Amino acid sequence: MRLTFIPMDQSAAAHFRSGGADAYGNAPERFVSDGDGVPCRCCMRMIGSGEAYLLLAWRPFSTRHAFSETGPVFVHAEPCESGTPAEGTLPAFLERADYILRGYDTDERIVYGSGGIIARDHILDRAARLLADPRIASVHVRSSRNNCYHWRIVPETENPPA
Repeated sequence: MRLTFIPMDQSAAAHFRSGGADAYGNAPERFVSDGDGVPCRCCMRMIGSGEAYLLLAWRPFSTRHAFSETGPVFVHAEPCESGTPAEGTLPAFLERADYILRGYDTDERIVYGSGGIIARDHILDRAARLLADPRIASVHVRSSRNNCYHWRIVPETENPPA
């Protein structure tokens, strides 16, 4: 199965860069990166030392319900191009040993039993196995340390929203 990685979309990033409210109604906070551990959710690359970035609460779901989690995310303060890794590879910003993977159905609700902490080297295999389950429409990847949302994975055949 070929996988598609869906980063934060450009319209959401532009909203936050223009001072738009985050998931909790707050303006994004602005910082300057020291170059250590600040992954941009839009371009899926690390924010370099000396580059400005925004910290905000983001809910990557279309509606609010019990399973629509909110998490802290970083995004470049200046426009960056959406990025996805080459087929069969992971985004370069994944530097930790493991991550949370969790399957969601078409109503964006967690499919019980699908969640787990997965070693970095097994993310692609685990995501493909989860997406082979007809109950699972997408897989979310989150930090296993801080629960920060990273991106969504879908089968390549899905037409992701713009």
